[in-house]
Amino acid sequence: MEPFNLDFDLHGRNYIIPVSLHHEQGGTFYRATVDDDHSIDYYRQENGALKPEVANVVDPSLINAIATRILEHLHRPK
Repeated sequence: MEPFNLDFDLHGRNYIIPVSLHHEQGGTFYRATVDDDHSIDYYRQENGALKPEVANVVDPSLINAIATRILEHLHRPK
């Protein structure tokens, strides 16, 4: 899967979030890069949901907004 960008507004702020697919230690996940210091890894669960893994403190509403938009991107009509 090719990397893609998410472009959306949240709480009056415009976000452009690059997302790429990674394979590491037997797992596959989507990495969303918020800025130079913050990224969020989303692991796909059996039920289709995305489970976020966050190394640094990130606004929970931003974590959820990114997950929603990743799923929308993955399930959009082609």
